Formats: sequence, C-alpha cells, structure tokens
Amino acid sequence: MSDLTASLRQLFYSPGFKFFLIGFLILLLLIPLFMVMGLISEREGRSRQVKNEVARTWGARQNLSGPYLVVPYAVMVESHKGKERIERKDQRYGVFLPEDLSFDVKTKSKVLKRSIFDVNVYTADMKLSGNFAAPDIRTIDPNAIDVRWNDAIVAVALSDVSGLKESASLKLDNQTALKFEPSIGISEGRQSGIHARLRPISDVGGPGASFGLTPDAFAFEIDLVLTGSQALFVAPAGRLTKAHMISDWPHPSFAGGFLPATRSISDEGFDATWQVPHLARSIPQAYQAQRGKLDRFGSHNFGVRYYAPVDFYDLVSRAAKYGILFLSFAFMAVFVMEMLAGKRIHAVQYVFVGLSMIFFYVLLLSFAEHIGFAKAYAAASIATGGMLAIYFSKAFKSMRFGLAAAALFILIYGLLYMILRLEDYALLTGALLGFAALTTVMFMTLRVDWSQAARNKAADTHGAT
Repeated sequence: MSDLTASLRQLFYSPGFKFFLIGFLILLLLIPLFMVMGLISEREGRSRQVKNEVARTWGARQNLSGPYLVVPYAVMVESHKGKERIERKDQRYGVFLPEDLSFDVKTKSKVLKRSIFDVNVYTADMKLSGNFAAPDIRTIDPNAIDVRWNDAIVAVALSDVSGLKESASLKLDNQTALKFEPSIGISEGRQSGIHARLRPISDVGGPGASFGLTPDAFAFEIDLVLTGSQALFVAPAGRLTKAHMISDWPHPSFAGGFLPATRSISDEGFDATWQVPHLARSIPQAYQAQRGKLDRFGSHNFGVRYYAPVDFYDLVSRAAKYGILFLSFAFMAVFVMEMLAGKRIHAVQYVFVGLSMIFFYVLLLSFAEHIGFAKAYAAASIATGGMLAIYFSKAFKSMRFGLAAAALFILIYGLLYMILRLEDYALLTGALLGFAALTTVMFMTLRVDWSQAARNKAADTHGAT
C-alpha cells in the first residue's frame, strides 16, 4: 500500500502530470472565454440596434434605381372552362430604360452620437440626367393592345423614401417640370419610390383619349436631396451609365457590381467616377415588369460604403479568438519559470492567471466603447500585465521573476496587437509565433525530468547507502 501511495505521490508531483493538468485548465478556461465572446456579440448587436434606430429617423442605406419609363398595356389571355373558350384582358406594364444616364452626386457626411455609439450618416445632393428614346411596345410584347400612353410614368425606385428631405420634380427637355408623387406608381408595385406622370390628368382629356399618342424621345433631369447612412448605391439603368461621386468622407469602400474607373482619396474625402455600358449588366433596355417589380439590377448596383476604419467590436472579437493561443503562451512561460525557479505554483494560481487574462478582454471591450480601441488596448494591457507581474513577484518571492513576467506579458500583448493590425497576414503571423513558442518551450524543457524518475532513483540510492 505504501508503494502505491508513493507511486501516486510521485505521479501527482511530477512535471509531466503538471503539464497535462495545465492543458486541462486551459480547456476549462474556454468556458469563461466563450462567455466573454458572447458578451462581445451582445454589445455588437446593441450597436447595430442603435444604428438601425438612427437609420429609421435619419435614413437607412440608400439604393437608388432608375429612372424607368413605365407604360401600362393589355394583352388578351385565352383560357378554357370545359368546352367554353374564354378571353380576358390581362393588365401588364412595359418598362423602358434610358439611353444615356448620368449621376452627379455630392455627399456631406457626419457622425451622429446615440448614447455611447457612433453612427455614420450623410446628406446627398443628386442630379440624374439623360434621355429616353421613343418607346416601342412591340419590343416588349408584340401582342400588346390598348397601350395607355397617356398613363405613362417616369418612376424612380428608392430603398428608403423617408430619406427624401425636399420635394422633387422631373424636368423634361429643359422646359416642363412635373412634380413627383409618392409610391412607385403601379398598383401592384412592390418597391418603394416616387413617380411622375408624363401627361398630367388635366392635359389628357376625356375617356376617349385615354390611350393617347406614343411619346417622342425626350431628355430629363431629376434633382434629389436625400439622407442615408452606411452606404449609397445606384443602378446602371442606362444604355450608357456614368456616375460621379464626391464626398468629404475619407474612408470610402467602393463596392457592388462595378468599381470606379477613376478615383482619388485623401483626408478631405474622395472623388470617384464610373462608366458602365449596358452590355456589362446583362439586362435588356426594355422588358415587362414581373409581379410589379421594376428593378432587375440586384447585384449590378454599384456605389460606396461609408466605411468606419476602426470597428473595435470586430477587433475585440478577433482578439478573443486568439485567447486560447495566448493562454497557452502564458501558461507555458509560467511553467518554464516554475521549472527554473524550483518552486511549485499551485493549479489554483494558474486558474487565477487565466481568469486575469480573460478579463483583459472585458476591460478592452468596456474601455473601447468610450475611448477607442488603441487607448483601450493600452489601458487593459497595462492593468492586467502589471497586476500579473506583481502577482508573480510575490508568488516566486523574487523581483527578478516579477520583471520576467512583466516582460512576458508586454511581449504577449504586443504580439497580439501586431496580429490584429496585420489583418491579411494575421493567421500566418499567429501560426509562426505559435510554432516558435512551442519550439522554444520544447528545447528549454529538454532536460526536465518529467516523471521525476531520476530524482527518485537518486533518493533510493542515497537511502540504500
């Protein structure tokens, strides 16, 4: 029995058992680490909620599509009820796109504060100009009848019409100005937007004149003032679409189906131009509206996101994902110091160290919401690293080991910050650092008696003599 007790005692006090115990503690500390990651996600969700609240009052991400020339017409549809043949008129809408379309956009951005959160918003002055060719309904449907040219409208689809801050008008051939009305202008329209009738009701005449004459080709100009947040996109609706955007926002992220042909970015803002031919969008110049939907562009839309260069929630989340790696770094270093000092560190003390390093992320998150990521990182690093350095100097009863611990945590937090800033090379850097740390520990512990067999053998020999 005494031999069994001695063997178990030898096992429990061996460096090998301590090594595996440390590994188990690291896995156990994943529980509070995942709880911290949940907290980060919850705070990020709260930030998105605040941005959505601001967007509902100021204006959401704006996606402008059009203008479209929309013409209602009918076709005869044949059906059968038993042997009876039934014909009925089916109401449809033809959609014609501009020949030339130009967007001239100037935006002025600012940051709104709601509680402790910042929301990027903008005000846009937009000028749409171009021309429509004379429409031919036969290019859409050769079976069209009762084409209601007098009810033709020009429609502009806008994702958030609440962002319109001034009335808008449609200027035709630099002369006639027609007022826009709410909605997309067709009864079953499923998009939000505005529309203007090409021929006001007062000019149409009686019911007998409801079909009217085919409109000639015409030029148009539309001036819009709208507010939005996060992004502004437009659709390449013209046979040739040109867009010119100027803004004071210094951090644009150009996105969508097409990138700018030219761009310049400075601390004062950006200036970008696009040119998109209709051959690049795979959408015809005339088509039938399906289920009241005019817009077919979808992923072809292009524009700019008002990108925030420092999204600290993303950075804190990325830092937490490296938590297991840096817990391992710290525990390996403490284990090596324990072997070198010849003084045992209790498993509970390892847990304290791990919890302190995990609490670093809580400090980082809470500080970042108030003072920004860089300052928050410095404050959290100094707080946790300094506290742990003092703790180790007391635990080892040696200022030398306390200074070594301080150097260790400066290195760990410095490497983590470097990895977060590298972005594209973060994984490669983290992998190389992990491999280097493992290699260092392996060779530094090469002479460690993991099972204490040599020490026990020496003790047995000394007892025999």
